[in-house]
Amino acid sequence: MEDFPETFEYNLPQKGDEKLLAAVAHFAVFFLPVLLPFIIWYLEDRKENFSEYVLFQSKQALLYQLFIIVVLFGLGLFLMVFSFFLVGLLFLPTFVGLLFLAFGYAAYGGLQCLMGKDFRYYFIGEKVRELRI
Repeated sequence: MEDFPETFEYNLPQKGDEKLLAAVAHFAVFFLPVLLPFIIWYLEDRKENFSEYVLFQSKQALLYQLFIIVVLFGLGLFLMVFSFFLVGLLFLPTFVGLLFLAFGYAAYGGLQCLMGKDFRYYFIGEKVRELRI
């Protein structure tokens, strides 16, 4: 197995459209989660002069949005339904707060991309680098 470097480097965006595409992949959590980052990733990967920055950011956004859907919605709804019968709506504010935090983190990622900065989600960014997906 190939040894991976400690830091995964790519060229930061040189053009505005690279920044915009990367940001849209993160902002998609609000309107087309998972689908839009996948489309951006797929189309960028097929280009002859593709942007490593856009590829990396769209992969991260895709994995993060899948995480939100599976963990927050799946587990959150499960807990809310069963906790309703046990303790009422006690967990509803916690679930809504976690949802706002998750969406806020994605928005922060989109803003960082609009500024042309290197953004990596905690844990997910390293997994994208390690797995080279």
